[in-house]
Amino acid sequence: MGDILDPEEIDALMDGLGAKPADASARDTRYDFATQDYAVHRLIPALSIIQGQFAEAFRSRVRTLVPGVESVRSDRIAVMKYDELVRTLPAPCDITLVKAPPLGSPIFLVFESDLVFLLVDHFFGGGGRPLKQRPGGEFSPTEARFMNRLVASLMPDIASSWSSALSIAPEVAERHVDFRFVDALHDSETLLATRFIVNLGGSEATLWSLVPWSAIDGVRDSLGGDLRSSASRQEHDAEWRSRLQAGVEDSTLEVVAVMLENVLPLKRVSRLQVGDILPIESPGEVVLNIGGLPMLGGTFGTHEGQMAVKIERSAGRRPRAR
Repeated sequence: MGDILDPEEIDALMDGLGAKPADASARDTRYDFATQDYAVHRLIPALSIIQGQFAEAFRSRVRTLVPGVESVRSDRIAVMKYDELVRTLPAPCDITLVKAPPLGSPIFLVFESDLVFLLVDHFFGGGGRPLKQRPGGEFSPTEARFMNRLVASLMPDIASSWSSALSIAPEVAERHVDFRFVDALHDSETLLATRFIVNLGGSEATLWSLVPWSAIDGVRDSLGGDLRSSASRQEHDAEWRSRLQAGVEDSTLEVVAVMLENVLPLKRVSRLQVGDILPIESPGEVVLNIGGLPMLGGTFGTHEGQMAVKIERSAGRRPRAR
């Protein structure tokens, strides 16, 4: 029955609950805040900006070869292990290792086979018909030459995408069609993987940008600070700021002068009728509520024949002794 655990599953669960550390070092595990997954997630906003810029650059670049590319959009960045990614990308894939000093290790561009077939077919005037995987997991010489040309043309775009964070010098280091031949990564390597969806002739195919943790570990201070500040500087627009200021200054707020607050028993309040009088004294202090919050204080009086409040202090300051 699907809702009941098998005996083997129960045994495994109980073993896990009863497991104890073998020695004192296992019980005294320290969490390394500098290298654990939370540090990787802290850099995702900065890398999202970089990858968004690369998506725009890639769309413009690939259109010079294949004008039919309609859009390139990026998914959110996923944090995964290398062996997990490899299981999702069957061969062949067009895999490029890009060395980009000062990044500590290569970054990767991975074109899935469907995208390679679509680009090459449209490049030679085809309609983007679906192609089946070829025996042996290889691309044809024509497809390989096309991808060599395309990838080489993307190096300046990678550099410009990263320029808001740091200056890198990308160059093609290695090219493969199967991750089994890639020696630069180990199975437990943490990757920040961005999936780009390329829309071409009504069909969609996938490109990946992979940034290993080892690549950004040494420069994460730049990604965590300079990029955000430079991005915010780019968003400052003088005309927008002036319009915002003018709009704020023209907005209206409700100002309420609280003359008196009195406490009455509920019994008396329940007996109040039209015509009853509640005696009050002339207030010495008046609080001005703006937007429902006490903001200013002053004294009650008259001005040019009208009742008025003379503002003397902010609500957070005590009145001056008289």
